[in-house]
Amino acid sequence: MRSKWRAAVAAAVVFSMLAAASGAGSNAGSATAAPDSRDAASSDGAHSTESADSAGVTGQEGSASNDEAAESETTQEAVDQAEPTELSTAVESSAGTGAAEQAAATIEQSMELAAENEILALYYHPKTTEIAVKNKRDGSVWFSNPQDREEDSRASGINKSMLSSQLLLTFSDKSGKPQQYNNFNQSVKYEQFEYEKLDDGIRITYTIGEKLRGVEQIPQYISEDRFQTLILDNIQDEKRKEDLLKRFRLDPDKKVYERRDSALNGMVLTRTLDTLAEAGYNEEEMNVDREAYAGGGEASQALFVLPVTYRLEGDQFIANVSTESIDDNGFYLQALTVLPYFGAAGTKQQGYMFVPDGSGSIIRLNNGKLDAFPYNEAMYSTDAARLGKFKVMSGSPARLPVFGMKKDEAAFVAIIEDGDAIGRVEADVSGRANSYNYVYSSYEINGSEPLALTGSWTTQTVPKFQAKPYLGDITVRYGFLQGEDASYSGMASYYRSYLIDKHGLTTLEQREQIPFYVELIGGIPKKKFFLGIPYNSYQALTTFSEAQEILEQLQAGGMNNIKVRYTGWFNGGVKHEIPSSVSVDNKLGGKSGLAKLLAYTSDKGIDLYPDVSFLRVLQEGGRFSPKKDASRTMNGSLVAIHPYNLAGHFKELWEKPSYALSPAKLPGVIDKFVDKYGKLGMNGLSLRDLGEELNSDYNTKHVITREDAKRTVEEQLAKLDQYSHVMVSGGNAYTLPYVDSVVNVPLGNSGYNLTDQSVPFYEMVLHGYIDYAGPALNLSDEQSVRYNTLKSLETGANLYFTWFYAKSSLVKGTEFDYLYSAQYRDWIDEAKKAYDEVSAVLSSVRTQVIKDHQMLEKGVYQTAYEDGTTVVVNYNDYAVNVGGAAVDSMGYLIGGERN
Repeated sequence: MRSKWRAAVAAAVVFSMLAAASGAGSNAGSATAAPDSRDAASSDGAHSTESADSAGVTGQEGSASNDEAAESETTQEAVDQAEPTELSTAVESSAGTGAAEQAAATIEQSMELAAENEILALYYHPKTTEIAVKNKRDGSVWFSNPQDREEDSRASGINKSMLSSQLLLTFSDKSGKPQQYNNFNQSVKYEQFEYEKLDDGIRITYTIGEKLRGVEQIPQYISEDRFQTLILDNIQDEKRKEDLLKRFRLDPDKKVYERRDSALNGMVLTRTLDTLAEAGYNEEEMNVDREAYAGGGEASQALFVLPVTYRLEGDQFIANVSTESIDDNGFYLQALTVLPYFGAAGTKQQGYMFVPDGSGSIIRLNNGKLDAFPYNEAMYSTDAARLGKFKVMSGSPARLPVFGMKKDEAAFVAIIEDGDAIGRVEADVSGRANSYNYVYSSYEINGSEPLALTGSWTTQTVPKFQAKPYLGDITVRYGFLQGEDASYSGMASYYRSYLIDKHGLTTLEQREQIPFYVELIGGIPKKKFFLGIPYNSYQALTTFSEAQEILEQLQAGGMNNIKVRYTGWFNGGVKHEIPSSVSVDNKLGGKSGLAKLLAYTSDKGIDLYPDVSFLRVLQEGGRFSPKKDASRTMNGSLVAIHPYNLAGHFKELWEKPSYALSPAKLPGVIDKFVDKYGKLGMNGLSLRDLGEELNSDYNTKHVITREDAKRTVEEQLAKLDQYSHVMVSGGNAYTLPYVDSVVNVPLGNSGYNLTDQSVPFYEMVLHGYIDYAGPALNLSDEQSVRYNTLKSLETGANLYFTWFYAKSSLVKGTEFDYLYSAQYRDWIDEAKKAYDEVSAVLSSVRTQVIKDHQMLEKGVYQTAYEDGTTVVVNYNDYAVNVGGAAVDSMGYLIGGERN
């Protein structure tokens, strides 16, 4: 048997050398396990804590001869001593050339079973802390790290070690010097981790950092007073006290105890460290003395104690990090990346990565776009408290906290459940830093801003950190797809089901027509002059009676499902005062005029959504005090939001700003608004900014992180559930359970160079459950009615227009001159025609989910609904043939059979 084992090792070495020579090994991440592969046996001891020193591969069980036992121990010792990446490479090579055999051999021979259920099995490696998830439905295995990374000739240095990591940490000291750790280099290599097995998974607690070792663990100097009170007074055993005093030298002049290095060796050092620990002289107290007597030199070692929990729940794998448990040892943990290489794809695999860019984007594996920047976007757009002097050019915000990977015949979809408001989604293709394609999420734990200190003739910039880091959970749920479901359509379906299960979303009620969305602009502020003296005035653009006239014309044209967003109707028009009070604008018709409009819309079955801004206070005055009620930046200044110059992307500081309301003040404002608004008898409400803005407050008295602000918004949306109709603009994910309509949803992506295709992921999630519309057609960059008609047909979106009744010239010379093309008479006939065409196609599938979407060829897309209806649109300037049927240029084709 010993000779057989040696032969197997030799064969593994030969296979490994052949694989390296031929360039094999570019396939990584997931592989399909053989149907008859068996799971590794689960070791006993659930709920027990195991140190890294004692963790190892489970040995052979049962009786055996002495030679077999010795052989087993030798084999086990070789596995335990193998380098992490060497082990995985050897296992894969010995498994043969098939990916299925490689995956099965890796999890069975080098990993232990942590937990399993009917659908998934979770494995972990006791020496490297790698994990793997096996999908029992198709046998695919998803690894936390590429299993052939040692063969990657492109990755070197830090990039090589990062491929073996499950966590990446970006941090800095008080000077702001940025540094980066990964759990492989700064934890696994030093065996600074512990396992705790759970019923449904495993918790791994990492100590990440280069610990001081040897005699340097003890401060060189300790003050006489601290030595006495913190150490000697806490030692009861006189012999141990005498022994400890031999290891230090008292300097009576300086009144310090100096470490005697020559007396601290071997077992003596171990005994001394034990004595200090038992006396309660811990790392925190040691740092005090290091900083006091060594200028902080020895105290500059960053050390992070960080627990990571992996669990299985049904068909989902859950990764969780609790930042409440992070011990940062006095350093600023700025960003944390979780499982950056989970499911990473190699150069020989086919598929794409999905990122939530706008409506959604896919990045094809190995697309070779190395001249493009990697994808890196924050969730829910930019935090107003972080807006700089110059605005970074960016595209459509990411509204849904979802990302995914399709690899050959399998896929995963990841949902950021906790921490999404401080999260980012990042992705890159092979060929830049390594030979893998990967998509993952990262999180800002402790942000900083540059603070300029000016004195005499010099200016120095130092970092200003937020007064309190994010303290809470970071949770990512991974779902696994196979077969036909392994696509971005399947990912959208999975996320939709997640929202239905978690929030109880219900299917829309069938109507003869789809909704027609129209925003009517009430009043705007306008600067006027009297004898050359400027003064602020109010300009009515659409009175309540004029709004009724527009609606009568629409209904006369056959529209019977109208949803009206009425903007600028109270407290001074579009830029209204803080809505803690509600005063209907008299120039629009006052309370009586609004009551008549409400009576008309109720009688005609029109949904009326009066619009209000809560998060952004649009004008100073009234009951709003910026110093008391506005958010603060990290530097302590008010979050004043100035308009940005569209050409130069810089703030127009000479314009009067609006202010970001502190999330701490939001509940009080909404309570007062609801009390006043309820007296008007309204049953609908449009929330201008609650669905598209999310701002922090870095006031040192009450730091509110973006994640805290998200929870506050969710709580307030629950209060507003008393209204039967609630609309939001933008539609960030956390608002969806509370609304029935979303406007200004992204219908395309940002067009980043790295991405390859825009996909209607957002629309596939919402369709059939929440009515939605894209940006106002007449105000969008693409104002072609034909193009927008096709886009509505492709994405299942309703049409949306922004109009006013007055002359267009009245908005010239105002900050609302962008509304010049919003005079309703210029658009109403085209709007009716486009609506009739779109409604004729989409009305019958309004309550259906979008089952599938795909690009048939360049410029030609097909959308399939659950009842079999298909819609093919052709954006090209030439006709195309689809399934034997011609689709005209800028035309569409309806097909399929309704069930």
